[in-house]
Amino acid sequence: MCGISGMISSESISPITISRVEEMNNRLFHRGPDSSGLFSSKNTVLSMRRLSIIDVEGGAQPLFDRSKEIALVCNGEIYNHVELRASLVKMGYEFSSKCDVETIIYTYLAYGDDFISHLQGMFAFALWDARHQRLILARDRLGEKPLYYYIGNNSLWFSSEITPLVQTIENEPKLTPEAFNLFLTFQYIPEPATPINGFKQLPAGHFLSITPNDFASTLQNYWNYEGLSEEPTQSAEKIKAKLDTSCRLMGSADVPVAVALSGGIDSSLVTAITSQFYHEELHAFTIGYSGRPVSDERDEAAQLASILKIKFSPIELNDNDFVSDFPAMMSFMDTPIADIAAYGYYAVSRAARSLGFPVLLSGLGGDEFFWGYKWVKEAVIRNEAYRKASGWQYWVSRMKGKSRDYRDFFEVHSDLRNGDKLSRQIMTDYALSQIPEEYWLRNNQPDPFKSTHLSITELLNRTWLRSNCLALADRMSMGNSVEMRLPLLDNHLVDSMMAMRNNGLEDWKMPHKALLVKALQNTLPKDILNRKKQGFTPPVWKWMRAIIKNYQHYLSDGHLVRNDLLDYTRFQHAQTHYDIFFQYKLVFLECWCRIHLDAQRIEQI
Repeated sequence: MCGISGMISSESISPITISRVEEMNNRLFHRGPDSSGLFSSKNTVLSMRRLSIIDVEGGAQPLFDRSKEIALVCNGEIYNHVELRASLVKMGYEFSSKCDVETIIYTYLAYGDDFISHLQGMFAFALWDARHQRLILARDRLGEKPLYYYIGNNSLWFSSEITPLVQTIENEPKLTPEAFNLFLTFQYIPEPATPINGFKQLPAGHFLSITPNDFASTLQNYWNYEGLSEEPTQSAEKIKAKLDTSCRLMGSADVPVAVALSGGIDSSLVTAITSQFYHEELHAFTIGYSGRPVSDERDEAAQLASILKIKFSPIELNDNDFVSDFPAMMSFMDTPIADIAAYGYYAVSRAARSLGFPVLLSGLGGDEFFWGYKWVKEAVIRNEAYRKASGWQYWVSRMKGKSRDYRDFFEVHSDLRNGDKLSRQIMTDYALSQIPEEYWLRNNQPDPFKSTHLSITELLNRTWLRSNCLALADRMSMGNSVEMRLPLLDNHLVDSMMAMRNNGLEDWKMPHKALLVKALQNTLPKDILNRKKQGFTPPVWKWMRAIIKNYQHYLSDGHLVRNDLLDYTRFQHAQTHYDIFFQYKLVFLECWCRIHLDAQRIEQI
């Protein structure tokens, strides 16, 4: 796991440019504290910070092929590197290390532009091919690893995080009105939008190929599950087999591995299966709260750890800790995300690192791909019913772009509708003029030309999963120099699930996570399999009120006011009508802008 950065230019690289890339790279120290590396050629610079996980001694980056014509920097892990290496060796390729990501180089040489389809893992990488004078930027299928870029002045700059990129390129970065509206609506900024104009996020499942003479290359999609098909027979058995493989591969490392364990199904199954394959004694970390409220799951987690005979470390969070840790946590939050679960990711990653565990497995992704959210299941059923009832009229209306007379997905959430409404009430006239009505829905609707289950899954994953959950998991874990791995988002598992649904499996009509429950019936105790969904449930309102109390005074003359986004007078006049969460989002955003756009030190916050 690493942080990567670099650039490509139509002009010859100067020492000043190399120095700017090095500065950008140094701002990623938290992502890779173990070592750094840099490669430069006439038109390209690649740099990285390394967190050593596989081949600790021999995997320093950048990595090269034998001829030194291919250079690579990669953030992430290639889980099938053992199998890939064996097949590539048979083809005659010679490796210089045991590092997992070196397989990317020789897979590229063996398969050309189809090489990414052979990679099983989470990754964002930059590969320079001196033979063809081209740079390839690629991001994993589900977007577990981030990669941002900026094109301007006959050059392209890229980085694992947007803040180092912005601070290198932009003298006075400003939050856009669009980002202001989207954040106060969703609590995050859904991709493809970013907080700053001109700075882009490479979409998941895509790669970009560019040369020093051509920065107009289009994005290329190398993965989607629309055309996949698999017989849905023995679906639970197939899921179990792929979960076994996923947990086995992700539990493999040359450093100690731990798991983030709650009392729910997802993290419990990851813990139970991984413990069967892990060659050392597995260690589990569990979040709890002072006073042990009903939502505290430490007892349930400790019980499972005892059954599995693994080590167990509970972590207690309290109100004062959240307030004191807020600025540091915010400094690692590369894009603004007001999900209160951020502190859980931050605290569990910090605890794991402090005890010597740089790899942490999580059950994230089970809700998104196994219908863990009741409202999402209902949305699929409702949309299907509407299509059937409307018949051909549905398709005619959709092709004409007409609105429908029912709420089909995000519209059912009053928090989202109110977030959009309230954000408009406090915007300046300038900011309002930049945001069309229902802008928040413009790019965030199910695709009417795809099957219902597919369009809703894709939308949920591009927005909530990728822009909120995966972004939080990456930033909060990497902020503590920990690699978080997600077995439930293994692309082979996801492919199989979507392929069976494309071929008639309608598991959204089944009871809660029915296929997971069936697949794990001989692995987990019945009380865990039957346990109701709880999720991360801290004393939310106490924490939010504390942050509002501490930082609300910044709003009157802060970044949002200075950049003509927030009309503070309008906010003051109607503040009593705004709920706690909306006020928290606003204060949160102001603090984020001060740290990441105004470059204030966290000691000043």
